[in-house]
Amino acid sequence: MAHSYNPMMVWDGSKWTEGTKKVWDGKAWVASPSLKYWDGATWQFKAPAPIGYPSFEKANSSVYGARDYIGIPHPAGKIVTDYVVSVCASSTVKPQIVEPWMLNQTQQLATGTWVSVAVWPYDGRPGDIVWDVTGSKQATVMNLLYRGGDWAAPSMTPVKEIRQFERVNRVPLNSPVDFTSVFLVLAESTDLTGFAWPDGVTGRASQLGKFGSRNISLIASDTPGSGSSAGDLVLDTTVQAAACITIQLPGVNDGKPTWILGDSTASVLGTTTVLG
Repeated sequence: MAHSYNPMMVWDGSKWTEGTKKVWDGKAWVASPSLKYWDGATWQFKAPAPIGYPSFEKANSSVYGARDYIGIPHPAGKIVTDYVVSVCASSTVKPQIVEPWMLNQTQQLATGTWVSVAVWPYDGRPGDIVWDVTGSKQATVMNLLYRGGDWAAPSMTPVKEIRQFERVNRVPLNSPVDFTSVFLVLAESTDLTGFAWPDGVTGRASQLGKFGSRNISLIASDTPGSGSSAGDLVLDTTVQAAACITIQLPGVNDGKPTWILGDSTASVLGTTTVLG
């Protein structure tokens, strides 16, 4: 046993020896107390266990004019291990996330618009989310916060599918890809003011462009499980261009039967699901 700088000596019947120091952990005296960490809301002994279908918590977004860097706070209420989904779309340049620095998936659409997506488990560091959009004339940023994801196994490629459309007022949604699928629809329009999601997906956030200017609008929803498309996002005008992006948030399969309406993979009687 390593000697302490302030040893506690105990007589063992024949000699003085260094005893074991104990600490009161709030319930009992223990030799090795568990360490707590601040998760942003409370002190925790360990990170929460991930769940099968990460759940939406909060979102924030904004439209920006010409600038080189965009800084936007994390959504309110974040805690350590929450998944952050940050999306930046620019009319002229390829966005790169610089704070926190990481790789992001980027796609240039047929119209020339760029969209970049970064997904990561929040680690507690302070400060804004910052995108480098040097030379951009117009950009839109949206951040989504999800709880219960598998924080120990983040994906380097969370974007699973991108489909593009021209001059449409209905955007067909992609097929969900298991765990929690986020559907992000990007629309380029001068007069988009409203929309309606189909049954089976839950609308989470929207940032529409300024009326009268050709801005980039971002509209987000999610659904659990996998299977066929839930239908179309209906827009209140014909937009010049649109894209549907599928982002997967990883969960953990607990091995228990789960019934999700419309899920042709995970809800098959006698295979993955039983009725009781």
